[in-house]
Amino acid sequence: MLHVISRDGTKIAYEKTGTGPALLIIGGALADHHNYASLAISLADQFEVYNYDRRGRGQSTDTTSYAVEREVEDVLAIINSIGRPVIVYGHSSGSALAIHVAAVGGKITKLIIADPPFTPHSNDDIKAREEFKEEMEVIEALHDKGDHKGSAASFLSGFGLSAEEVDGILSSPTGEGMIDCARTLPYDYKILGDGLVPTELAAKVTVPTLILAAKDMPETAQALAGTIPNASFQPMESSAHELNPAYIAEAIVEFTR
Repeated sequence: MLHVISRDGTKIAYEKTGTGPALLIIGGALADHHNYASLAISLADQFEVYNYDRRGRGQSTDTTSYAVEREVEDVLAIINSIGRPVIVYGHSSGSALAIHVAAVGGKITKLIIADPPFTPHSNDDIKAREEFKEEMEVIEALHDKGDHKGSAASFLSGFGLSAEEVDGILSSPTGEGMIDCARTLPYDYKILGDGLVPTELAAKVTVPTLILAAKDMPETAQALAGTIPNASFQPMESSAHELNPAYIAEAIVEFTR
């Protein structure tokens, strides 16, 4: 893999494949670049794809002190090394990081975010914030004990999976990678802020933006589309977590054509 050095000295590893306009993939929780290899391959005939390991995952290094700004600097380091305008695709919590990056500017021409994991604002904002804080505290407590498998299991159970289903996932070869990446789960929670749609931050994103989300769960995508000045929402048959990467690639190609 190739690598760049972020502002704080962290080594950020990435793969480059394909030819065409530059496109950077920002992955979500419990994932490194391997999880987006199929998407990168699907995009490689149209783009020069940069698929990287977020800090603390895969072949990227880490520091003892974390801040969201450090992950933003990681992305900017990759973009600066590319040396030309970049299209950014962010998946799940990676979409939240992509919003942070786009909000501070940089050489981003278009932004695509899939399955943004925020909660829309409502009359129950206080309750939603408290529930998100409780989830984060559980993850941080498991992390501090070094129980990364427990951290991954707690995170996955939040998607309605049974204990047996979670154990089956984490006992698989894919699960081994998820447990390794669980070291950085607290980072994903910090990137999400208080868990609610970040209206002030999103309003600073000025580049054309496409938001992808399941048609039966459109609320967060619609809220972001109503906040980001130049954004549109494209409903999908299901979550991007469940779709064939070729479908996501098709949506990206069409939006950036």
